[in-house]
Amino acid sequence: MSNKTVILLKNPSTPSDPYHDLLLSKSYNPHFIPLLHHEHKDRAQTIAYLTSKQFLEDTSHFIITSQRAVEMLRECIDAISDNDQGSRTISKILAKVGYTVGPATFNILKQVGFDDVRGGIDAGNGSKLADLIMDEVTPETKVVFFTGEVRKDIIPRKLIDVGKFSQFEEFVMYKTCERDDIVDKFNGIVEGDGVSSGWIVFFSPQGTKDIVEYLKRPRNTGEKRWKLASIGPTTKEYLLSHGLTPDTIAAKPNAASLVEGILKCD
Repeated sequence: MSNKTVILLKNPSTPSDPYHDLLLSKSYNPHFIPLLHHEHKDRAQTIAYLTSKQFLEDTSHFIITSQRAVEMLRECIDAISDNDQGSRTISKILAKVGYTVGPATFNILKQVGFDDVRGGIDAGNGSKLADLIMDEVTPETKVVFFTGEVRKDIIPRKLIDVGKFSQFEEFVMYKTCERDDIVDKFNGIVEGDGVSSGWIVFFSPQGTKDIVEYLKRPRNTGEKRWKLASIGPTTKEYLLSHGLTPDTIAAKPNAASLVEGILKCD
């Protein structure tokens, strides 16, 4: 265990997490430190929207790039009544075309029951997904983007500012807050018995301020040395801006690429 600890600065995915499973298979000991707390902005409002004529009849395509948004969408679909009317409603929802980024959100949407899910592993970021949508969807098509209160504007900017998607709209599903137990959890791992070194994996700048400050402080002789991994270029630039150089940067934002990079550096 002394040189096999990997601290993942993220919420674990449910029902299983690909980073956790792959690291375990490579004899690493993954530890999650959830940085953010996600909750429905208004669950009843989301259910009302999903069952409205505006969505059921007028909207044929949707975009959802956040795993938390996908999980909350699943919760809302599960909450819709399973009576005859509810079953017909769910069938209409699942018949819509979904666009998403990366394999994790793609797989969850398929598990929920959506048949036509596009993007996924072929769209590793918002810019690529927006390009795919512009190639496949006509400008008159009504498209809704399920998102959180805080989100990057790459997709809306590409789809709206080019003047092609006048029917594009956003629906905010969830809000995000930083957790107040980050430092305690982090200290509990890095100061744990038998942990002499390992990896800290950054998935996003959000919520990592205290951990960055810990890593920036001068180290005493013989103190534990942690290698740093970044899930992508944006997080890499964030670390570099704070004087921290990642030891590896995942070639793609997925578990296989990240673990491959870790293995090469160990």
